[in-house]
Amino acid sequence: MSGSALSWTYSVFRNFLKRIFSREFLIFLFFLLLSSSFWLIITLNETYEKEIAIRVELVNVPRNVVVTNDMTDTVRFTVRDKGYTIATYLYGHHFTPIRINFQQYADGKGHGVVPVADVQRLILAQLYNSSKIVSVKTDAIEFFYNYGQHKKVPVRMLGRVNPGGDYYLAMTQFSPDSVTVYASKRTLDSIREAYTVRQNITGLSEPRDFTVQLRHIRGAKFEPGTVTMKLFPDIMTEEVVEVPIEPQNVPEDKIMRIFPPKIGVKFVVGVNQLKRMPKDRVTKALLPEGFKVYVDYREIANNQSERCHVFVGRSPSNVRNARVVTDEVDYLIESR
Repeated sequence: MSGSALSWTYSVFRNFLKRIFSREFLIFLFFLLLSSSFWLIITLNETYEKEIAIRVELVNVPRNVVVTNDMTDTVRFTVRDKGYTIATYLYGHHFTPIRINFQQYADGKGHGVVPVADVQRLILAQLYNSSKIVSVKTDAIEFFYNYGQHKKVPVRMLGRVNPGGDYYLAMTQFSPDSVTVYASKRTLDSIREAYTVRQNITGLSEPRDFTVQLRHIRGAKFEPGTVTMKLFPDIMTEEVVEVPIEPQNVPEDKIMRIFPPKIGVKFVVGVNQLKRMPKDRVTKALLPEGFKVYVDYREIANNQSERCHVFVGRSPSNVRNARVVTDEVDYLIESR
């Protein structure tokens, strides 16, 4: 760039700055700042209400005590004061946590209650004299505790799982499969299982892991409070297995013979579950392990019918809708 061009550029820039920082502009800027300052002073001198949060801590808890509930860890309160004081609380004042003295509020029977009035008093101790508390947004703070009483309970799912399509829920696994619960003896005696918070899962077509929380019970604490839940969907298929028929309730002086001695049982099972079911090594046919089919001698003794009904008494836990292919068979009663 030539010297004349640089000189021209400098001249234009200097004239531009002169226009911006002219005497009239500086006067305008001064009065603008002055009026803004007056507005800010007037605004901050007004009375306002503001909601503020403050942490809560339970202190002086003996080493042999277990707190068995999730006590409120934050209290929100509304304070009224001049704007500049409110601004100090929001941007300059650091509130220390409210310290609840365990020894002061524990009743010796596993329970403690901190009245709202005491909470308000502890908050006021950290406010300026000019400030007033309008409201405290909490009920009385309560805590439960014991001296180590606990037991282990299994984890169960609460809710429902709808895989959709031809899938069904074949299996549910939890890790860990049991948790430790701390509570008073009365509460411990009433707890048999730890349930997850309610689940509503749809569209499941492959195994998935979920991290789920355990359902809260008042006055009880679960450790851990969350578990991993693994769901195993499977495709349903219908199969048939030949199961021996067992006579029941036959008198010792009688023999009850069934024709045929075996009957087909239809059932629905997942494809992956079917692969794990026991089979004959030679024929590869399904073995009737876990199935029980029976006839009841008392039925024919009372009714003298020519045929007797067949009932499914038991089936493996991983199969569904087990039923016999025909519900009647022939029989013969002989004396010993």
